[in-house]
Amino acid sequence: MDEEHITTEEEGRKAVMSRRTGVGASLVPPVGIVLIMAYLVLAAVFLLYGVVQFWPPPAPATGTAPTSSAVAFLFWTLSISDEVRLIIIVAMAGALGSLVHALRSLYWYVGNRELVFSWLAMYVLLPFVGATLALVFYFVIRGGFFSPEATIEQTSPFGFAGLGALVGMFTEQAVLKLKEVAETLLSKPQEGRDTVPEE
Repeated sequence: MDEEHITTEEEGRKAVMSRRTGVGASLVPPVGIVLIMAYLVLAAVFLLYGVVQFWPPPAPATGTAPTSSAVAFLFWTLSISDEVRLIIIVAMAGALGSLVHALRSLYWYVGNRELVFSWLAMYVLLPFVGATLALVFYFVIRGGFFSPEATIEQTSPFGFAGLGALVGMFTEQAVLKLKEVAETLLSKPQEGRDTVPEE
């Protein structure tokens, strides 16, 4: 019984592989796997370092907190406002969340020996998608639920960083949620003849 199950599974895998044709259909060799793993791990370490360096210092016990401060990042010392600091943290958290998704996806495909070249573009671009989506969510929530006069002390970097990381980890769901919000505020366009519904 077990041998029949293994044979059926192997036949199904061969059938899937036989349907893969065209550009990027071949399996990634070990060198490519090592390179994409190194890219994702180094990017995650870089973003973790960035979040720690840009994280706002604790507010002083007395007096008003400064609206700008110096940040030591790699070989530079930057003087940026707290608002810009929060935007950078949200973008880095979004990219970091997308890297968690990418790393989990990578080890699944490598473990099942199904990583093909056509997926490498997704792994390279996903941190940028996560950072951009996290910023879009930040602007929507900051503009919609906070007063324009609200200062950085009236917001939580933990909350916005957590939101950015979640948006980065679940980019597809985040896009669908933004689509729902946009269709509530704006007129829904007519669907084209070749439209494929999103799931």
